[in-house]
Amino acid sequence: MIIAQGHEIEQQFGANTLFKNINFSIENNARIGLVGPNGIGKTTLLRIMTGQLEATHGEFTVNKNVEVGYIAQENALPEDQTIWTAMEDVFTPLIQMGQRMTAMQEQIADNPEDSSLLKRYDQLQFQFEQDGGYTYQSDIKSVLNGFKFPESTWQKQVGSLSGGEKTRLALVKLLLKKPGLLLLDEPTNYLDLDTLDWLESFLKNYPGAILVVSHDQYFLDNLATEIFELNYGQLTSFPGNYSAYVKQRQMRDEAQQAAYEKQQEEIKKDEEFIQKNLVRATTTKRAQSRRKKLEKLERIDPPKHGNKVRIHFAAERPSGKEVLIANDLTIGYPEKTMVKDISFQINKGDRVAVIGPNGIGKSTLLKTVMKELAPKGGSLKYGASLDIGYYDQELQGLDQKKTVIDTVWDRHKTMPEKDVRSILASFLFTAKDIDKTVGQLSGGQKARLTLTVLSLEHDNFLLMDEPTNHLDLEAKEVLEQALEDYDGTLLFVSHDRYFINQLANKILVVENGHAKLYEGNYSYYLNEKAKEAASLTPEAAEPVKEVSQQKLSYQEQKAHDSQKRKLQRAVNDWEKKIGQLEEQVSQIQTEMANPEIASNFDKLGPLQEDLTKVQNELDQANEAWEDAMIALDDFE
Repeated sequence: MIIAQGHEIEQQFGANTLFKNINFSIENNARIGLVGPNGIGKTTLLRIMTGQLEATHGEFTVNKNVEVGYIAQENALPEDQTIWTAMEDVFTPLIQMGQRMTAMQEQIADNPEDSSLLKRYDQLQFQFEQDGGYTYQSDIKSVLNGFKFPESTWQKQVGSLSGGEKTRLALVKLLLKKPGLLLLDEPTNYLDLDTLDWLESFLKNYPGAILVVSHDQYFLDNLATEIFELNYGQLTSFPGNYSAYVKQRQMRDEAQQAAYEKQQEEIKKDEEFIQKNLVRATTTKRAQSRRKKLEKLERIDPPKHGNKVRIHFAAERPSGKEVLIANDLTIGYPEKTMVKDISFQINKGDRVAVIGPNGIGKSTLLKTVMKELAPKGGSLKYGASLDIGYYDQELQGLDQKKTVIDTVWDRHKTMPEKDVRSILASFLFTAKDIDKTVGQLSGGQKARLTLTVLSLEHDNFLLMDEPTNHLDLEAKEVLEQALEDYDGTLLFVSHDRYFINQLANKILVVENGHAKLYEGNYSYYLNEKAKEAASLTPEAAEPVKEVSQQKLSYQEQKAHDSQKRKLQRAVNDWEKKIGQLEEQVSQIQTEMANPEIASNFDKLGPLQEDLTKVQNELDQANEAWEDAMIALDDFE
């Protein structure tokens, strides 16, 4: 059921139109991710949806009895209240209902024969139970614990919390309200990995609709079932999660580019024909006819590609095979020890992600490796021929008073000015930007300037502390690709699970004052963590007999062989199915490249849906084939 709709929404600021002709609908169980470059108008659209901003044209309508919840509406928490009482405010009507029930219980004690009173009490008690009167306190406890507010903090005053804690608490309060339409603007900011995992699980089971703006691709992959792309003043809907959206967007652009190029070839031929034949008496009419046809032709536009930042990292010289070895390392500050017993080895070409709760000591580890802090115990052994580069998440390596161009030029005095301007342009700095001081730049611009400087150093060992902070989705994708192509070694701190999963081949987990190394990406780490948790259960301790160690009887051997043949047939059947689906994908892609279809989104849309459906079936078939192959290989 549709609970909300946007109709022909347009927003102007002065002479500038931010977006127009925005149309969309939201189902009651929707899980929508809203994506687009920074500054494109995503937050403005959310403010129109909440009624905080009136659209220049069009409207956003919500069904009756559907409450719209927005994190910005909850930021003004009462400073003098405790955490617990601030959360209880959400349930004031329930608490008042409970008080009325208590008063009625006293009346019943005095008038036990009053059937009318008993009936009203039963009705009130039923409503109290239906509305969560007996569970709201456990709901508060669950969400507070999920957002890392342990019971020991519940009596703290809101005014004593940090800015990040207040933001998290505002999100807690909003989730407890459970509005029918939940609007979230970058909810994953200020959250550590464990809290992110908890929030995803909570939102998957949320009873209402969710529309979320986020730069966290992993979060969008796990939550969203539909992506709204806001770009170039238009909103386009794509079925599926973020990864599905990226594939569809790429295929759409490729199909449109192919159709554009094909049409341009035909236009060129027609124009040449007209030029040659218009003046000839025998062919004038044909040339005029061809010209009229061209004038009426609906031109296909090339796909719009925003100016993407271009990042490239390359080492000037190779390092030794062993890059860094930590042995029983203890790190921290003179007055405080952060982490003990850190032991790991980083080899040439490794991409090692350091993860763990906020404030646990991840940045301290990088600063220790950078020799900004001395080890408090143990040792660090550095490999041969190391050139170390450092990306600081606070971006404090930049002089706030210098201009953008001088920030680069002062480090590379022999570089010609045109080359400095060219490299800055590749990081999306305009002619106006390069004369600004660093202090005048936005967070995203400072991050890009830091990456500019780092890319010019040509180090073979990069230390990066939260490199994806301040970057929009497109810039993060480019940075991720640049680091995948980098020929050096990488040690990085990040809370961006998608970024970690795509890059890391080792995960160093820092928690509870200690560190542990996992030889794999983030998905591997999660699997190992689940195995470790399972090993602590009583069932895991039970001995398991292996079939291969038992002597099989004739009947058992016969059943064994029969099962093996079934698995082989399954493998063959899935291989045949995969071939058929791949052929369907090829046919649909060919049809989408047709100029008449590529220029008409009404025709292209259904084909895209068919393509997505077939690709999903193909992914499932490949997974089933892999499962059957593994089962067959393991079968004895």
